[in-house]
Amino acid sequence: MDAKNVFINCPFDNTYFKLLKPLLFSLIYMELKPQISETSDSGEIRLHKIKTLMQNSKYSIHDLSRMEPLRAKQLPRFNMPFECGIDFGIKLSNPQTYQNKKFLILEKEQYRYQRVISDISGNDIKAHKNNPEQIIKVIRDWFKPIDNNIPRHKEIWLAFNEFEFDYEEILTAEGYNPKDINALTFSDIIENMTEWIKAYKER
Repeated sequence: MDAKNVFINCPFDNTYFKLLKPLLFSLIYMELKPQISETSDSGEIRLHKIKTLMQNSKYSIHDLSRMEPLRAKQLPRFNMPFECGIDFGIKLSNPQTYQNKKFLILEKEQYRYQRVISDISGNDIKAHKNNPEQIIKVIRDWFKPIDNNIPRHKEIWLAFNEFEFDYEEILTAEGYNPKDINALTFSDIIENMTEWIKAYKER
């Protein structure tokens, strides 16, 4: 279990992409390593990969904010609470190995989860209000007690906005849609962020 690994469980669509980018960016800026499953795998293979990523990650971030349908007549999406349950099962099934495993559970509103999944009460549950700056603050504040060298969230937010400008210019010039979550693989996005942050900090 790598103390730098952070497993990410969240929606993979363009609506959530505005939150996923600052989420990933803030972790990389704090010198942590996001672990995220690519969506191209078949269901069974992807589930095994998700389990391995969870087992290898000391930290997990589970965003349960998309439990309700996006539009009328759509069904709710249960992938996120399902994966959250698997992660809790890993920790509870082997407390000696995973006793130091920690979870940050994100929601849109602070106490909304109590109406649908009250069994997670007592864990670290924070609201991001669907706001990109707020998700950076929530993640930064959660990791701050673990590492006192982590900068204030405003520093990360300002850096992210510079990255966003550069990222959109580069992808647009290369013929990609920077608003499309599928334009690049998650590995490519993380690699781009890592290289950009390294250059930014060396200025």
